[in-house]
Amino acid sequence: MKNILFFSLTAMLMGGCDHGHNHSKAEEGALTREFYGDSFDISASIPVSAVIAQLEGKDTLYTTIDGVIDQTCPAAGCWMNMRLDSGVQKITTDHIFFVPLEGCEDLNAKAKGKAFYDEISVEMLKHYAQEEGKSEAEIAAITEPKKVLNFVATGIMIEGYKEPEGGAKQGTCNHDHSDGSSHDHDHEHNHNETQEEGGH
Repeated sequence: MKNILFFSLTAMLMGGCDHGHNHSKAEEGALTREFYGDSFDISASIPVSAVIAQLEGKDTLYTTIDGVIDQTCPAAGCWMNMRLDSGVQKITTDHIFFVPLEGCEDLNAKAKGKAFYDEISVEMLKHYAQEEGKSEAEIAAITEPKKVLNFVATGIMIEGYKEPEGGAKQGTCNHDHSDGSSHDHDHEHNHNETQEEGGH
């Protein structure tokens, strides 16, 4: 009888510990969701790694992608890189809106827009490499344009971003996109920051 009471009390205590641990996780999971550009429905998306397969046989794919941020543009916030198993996928904003210049690494994000293959000029490749912090030797080695999978976003959602004390870093980018790297959009996009509740 004593053994039964002992195991019952132990089970109750263990249950209490598990409940507290789960509750803590729920609180930690209540992250802010900041939208940049157009707000959009985040309930349906595909992994960034699935874009190539989804684009096969099409000129352009309109979709929402999700992934983990590797880096954002430190000069103006006009692009961000999402991690892939090998390398990164660059997501550009066409300077229509801007994401934070820092503090977004390792955060989950979603981007709505269009994917397509595009030839990036040597000038633009060097520009990106410089902003990404590549060495002078790596930048000098870029001598030919490159066909890449491009993703132009109309809106980006970043989860869990916290603006640093004293305000976010401001930046400028003097690069013009007259070399054809800019793509038209159907309508204007405004920077919009909101906080939503609920899961993905």
